[in-house]
Amino acid sequence: MNPLFNMTGAQPANNMLANVQKLGQLMSMLKAGNPNAIAAQMLLSNPQFRQFVEQNRGKSPEQIAHEHGIDWNSIRNALGGML
Repeated sequence: MNPLFNMTGAQPANNMLANVQKLGQLMSMLKAGNPNAIAAQMLLSNPQFRQFVEQNRGKSPEQIAHEHGIDWNSIRNALGGML
């Protein structure tokens, strides 16, 4: 399952259309530069994202990365110190 769009590999055409529309909405929000709107929409429409957010509420990005076996310093270096 795709955690961003809650999709499965094989879908009827109407589900694919709905997912394409979701992608379009996400792209519009990204272009508008409103990360809060994106997060709010994903919390409403994606149970996996909502669960991830609830499980990690109050934790630092470093804690979340460590719990998932991710090297936080590698991410920071890859993003050029933006974090």
